[in-house]
Amino acid sequence: MSRLIECLNCGAECRRRGPVQKYCEACSEQKDLLRKRLWARTHPRSVEQKARQAEHSQRRAGADRRAGAIANEHGRQSIFWNAANPDLVWSLRVAVPFSYAASKNHLFALRRQGHVALRRESRAMRTEITLRLRQALAGRRIAHNKVWLDILVQKPNHRGDAINVVDLVCDAVKDAIPVDDRWFCIRRLDWEIVKANPQLFIGLGQDSLEDCQICSYCGQIKPLLAFNKAKHCPLGVGRQCKDCRRRGRILAKQHQEPAGGRARE
Repeated sequence: MSRLIECLNCGAECRRRGPVQKYCEACSEQKDLLRKRLWARTHPRSVEQKARQAEHSQRRAGADRRAGAIANEHGRQSIFWNAANPDLVWSLRVAVPFSYAASKNHLFALRRQGHVALRRESRAMRTEITLRLRQALAGRRIAHNKVWLDILVQKPNHRGDAINVVDLVCDAVKDAIPVDDRWFCIRRLDWEIVKANPQLFIGLGQDSLEDCQICSYCGQIKPLLAFNKAKHCPLGVGRQCKDCRRRGRILAKQHQEPAGGRARE
């Protein structure tokens, strides 16, 4: 029958696991971490060790990038890609009075001193779109994923371009939701001529409620569980997916120099 000992650190009773055990399991882990930190502080790595570690990290990163490039090549679309509209799980629409102040050709003005400033009319319209969207999105969770935009421009005449409103609309949407505009996609952009009370209709939607991130190696959209945790990153995960790292380790082993021979080509 195993004996009980009293931990020298916290005083709790625990089962003896060895002949020289002095601490419980939790305190033993803390003591081990403290011992490793003190040893590393008094035994700094040499220049050669740092150089070897840097070379190893670069070699591993290069293998991970090659693995990601292979996965990206296999998953890329062709000219015959499926252009079907996404199946949105939620969507909403807002409307604001149309004005050519939303056009990118009217966004900025050059002041007398040479300063480029955003026009008051354009700023007011951008603010109004943002407020309308925030009111419509109240209480709704926005996933860190693709955001699909629908834009219908009702022009009073055929002088301006409907596509020129995309910049201001995207800036307003970016101010309204906690998702960067790099995730924005235009699902539909249309226009019509309306003589009386023209409007600018803006629709938002998402086809997934799962938080995702782009892998910097393979470029694929993957859920956050596919990445290693990193507390210093904004989303709490790293930028490289686990699959690229795993395939990179396989490639690195394949290109390792055999004992007494040359590296494989």
